[in-house]
Amino acid sequence: MSRATALVAVLAVLMSACGDDPVAVDDYANDLCTALTGWTEELRDRQTELQEGAAPGQSPQADRDALQRFVDGAVAASDGLVEDVEAAGVPDIEDGEAVADAFRAAVEQTRTELEQAQADVTDIPTDSTQAYRAAVDEFVAEIRGTLEGIDEQLQDVDAPELDIALDEATACQGQPG
Repeated sequence: MSRATALVAVLAVLMSACGDDPVAVDDYANDLCTALTGWTEELRDRQTELQEGAAPGQSPQADRDALQRFVDGAVAASDGLVEDVEAAGVPDIEDGEAVADAFRAAVEQTRTELEQAQADVTDIPTDSTQAYRAAVDEFVAEIRGTLEGIDEQLQDVDAPELDIALDEATACQGQPG
C-alpha cells in the first residue's frame, strides 16, 4: 500500500470516528428543536402561500399546481430537516445511538411519505370539480397524517435524560408539544 493510500485510509477512519463522538444531551436537544422549529415554520409558510394562492373560481388545474408547489416545498424542507437531525449527532445518554436512530428514522419516514405525495399530486383529477374536491380532501388528510406522524413514531422512545433536556432547551421554549 502506498503512503498516500495509507494516509487517506487513516484520515477516513479518523473522520468517521469523529462523527461518532456523542454530543452533550443539552446541545442535541437544542439542535433537534432548532431543526424541528425551522421545518415547522417552513411548512407553515408554504401553507400560507397555498391558502393565499387558492382564489375562488380558480380552475382545479391551477389549484392542483398550487398544491404541487406546497408539496414540493414540504419535501425540500424535509430534506433540510433530515440533514439537520443527522448533523445533531448522537446524544451522550444511555442508548444514545438508538435514540438518534429513532429521530433519524422518523424524519426520513416523513420525507419518504412526502416524496410519495409529491408524485401523487399529479393523480388528482382536474376534469371534474366534484372529483377534484374529493381527491384533494383525501390527499390533504394523508398529508396531515404524514406531518403528524413524526410524533407518533417517537412515542416509544424511552430517553428520560433527553426528555428533560428537551423540556429545558432554549430552542424548545414556546414550542407546541
